[in-house]
Amino acid sequence: MYFDRLNLLVLVAFIGAAGLTACGEEDSGPKNNGAAASGDGSAIDFSVGSSDAGEVDVAATEDAGPPDAGPPEEGTFGAPCKSNEDCDTSLCVQNSNGKVCTQICEENCPNGFSCAEKKTSGGDIIYLCLPKFLYLCDPCTENKDCNDGDKSGNVCVSFGNSGSYCGIACDEVKPDCPGNYSCQQVVDPKTGLSSNQCVREAGICQCSQRAIELGLKTSCTNKNLYGSCTGDRSCEAGGLSQCKATVPKAEECNGVDDDCDGDTDNFDATAPCKKTNQFGSCTGVVIACVDGKTSCDAPAAKPEKCNGIDDDCDGETDEGLCDDGDPCTKDTCNTDGSCKHKELAGLACDDGSLCTQTDKCIAGKCIGGNALACDDNDPCTKDSCDPFTGCVNKASSDAVCPDDGKVCTQDLCKNGKCTHPQKKDGSKCADDGQVCTTDTCTAGSCGHKPSSGTKCEDGNPCTQNDLCNAGKCLPGPINQCDDKNPCTKDLCNPKVGCQHTNSDYTLCKAPSADCPVGTCSGGKCFSKPNEPCSTKVKVDLCGKVDALGTCASSGKCVAKKVPQGYSCPGCKSVCIKCFGIPVCLDFLISSSP
Repeated sequence: MYFDRLNLLVLVAFIGAAGLTACGEEDSGPKNNGAAASGDGSAIDFSVGSSDAGEVDVAATEDAGPPDAGPPEEGTFGAPCKSNEDCDTSLCVQNSNGKVCTQICEENCPNGFSCAEKKTSGGDIIYLCLPKFLYLCDPCTENKDCNDGDKSGNVCVSFGNSGSYCGIACDEVKPDCPGNYSCQQVVDPKTGLSSNQCVREAGICQCSQRAIELGLKTSCTNKNLYGSCTGDRSCEAGGLSQCKATVPKAEECNGVDDDCDGDTDNFDATAPCKKTNQFGSCTGVVIACVDGKTSCDAPAAKPEKCNGIDDDCDGETDEGLCDDGDPCTKDTCNTDGSCKHKELAGLACDDGSLCTQTDKCIAGKCIGGNALACDDNDPCTKDSCDPFTGCVNKASSDAVCPDDGKVCTQDLCKNGKCTHPQKKDGSKCADDGQVCTTDTCTAGSCGHKPSSGTKCEDGNPCTQNDLCNAGKCLPGPINQCDDKNPCTKDLCNPKVGCQHTNSDYTLCKAPSADCPVGTCSGGKCFSKPNEPCSTKVKVDLCGKVDALGTCASSGKCVAKKVPQGYSCPGCKSVCIKCFGIPVCLDFLISSSP
């Protein structure tokens, strides 16, 4: 039985109300087992994927609250949970790094979540806010690894030798990919179909807690000039592992498929080989390979003797006796045991680098010349020369190919080919110099659409909040230039903007509480001197009385006449008045006996 969304919302509200009523009574039934009830009484499984461990990955899901709202309160949407009982809505779903509370939806959901249908265990359909990026950047081998149940749309994106990782379907016009990800067009390697997917902009995907718990894997490749070996890498406790594939090397006679081409010991039976001992290495050819061991017809090296024979098989004769280490000299020994070294001029030699083509002996030294030209005139390859392998023309995807002259196309190298794809609609293009037009690319062409309602500057500093209207910058309200200072005159000069001149002798309110009547001078408000005022004057140890005075420009009230102190009838010493009671201090003065 299927419920439409509105009926389902009403049903959940009814169940929630019933639960609140039951809270007022003594609990005599079983506790909520972590699943909400469906319309026919069956349990609803709210888990997504197959893991239930970990905490919420706020960075991966883009927290559902506003930017500065802080972590969600316990039990509310986006808060961590372990079961449905932990959530106010009784809806706990799997996120990339744990479970979080969610809610029923009709169409829209908070950032990082999408409104998707979910089947209950009873077969009913429920619409929930489910994490949109649950599978993002997970290691994968096929598209179903990146989609929930029988859903599709997310693609297992190949990143070459490093493996394949889940993308999330996105809208090219209004992408909502998380930070460090962008909406890019990718081709499904199995179907050949293109789609827009959220993929990581740089670096290698990191393992989420969920991916580590599941031990997710992807195929990877170690590749070099000898061949290509395939293995896998997986999410482990320490994160994404290195590629567990053999590193290809030249095939040897060892019973191992060294270059990963599917054959073992598949090298030329007449391949060069050596016999090596303490005196040197002599070269021959392989005449057999049995049980991973070669049989070589090379002679055994012997100690060098002055006999005109290359006894130690190093390519030189008698060099062990008279060798001066220079390939451009001919070293020989005389029958009397003396050495002679004849300098060879113009003789072809080898400087050991394939990047030089004509090496010759010059003044007894082997000098490389005529550098190998490796430029293939393709702007989308990186050209270099390896001394051991020669020219290397590596297809590049980050080089810049020639500009096609169109401002709304990109000039990019992809896999060694020069391409000119259109820039995304809305991309900036050549500025037409008008502040109230939007210079953007549309369908590969640069357009200048008039804008309205956006801020602009009409060139007059005496207007503010100028706005664009139908491509024109219209002036806003006049700038009053009020600096809130009563001692300045405020005006706006269209050439220079706001100006503030001192308004001396203008009455103002001074900051003094005793002398608030003020006058302006030099742009500041001072208390007006000689104004009548009233102040408190201390007349004895405990008392102060009001006294009339006049104001000084400093704001202080100066008493004109200080009242006399208090007197006590019959008091011979000091009389004070504390708390309104006169007290004579005669008792403090000792009297004569």
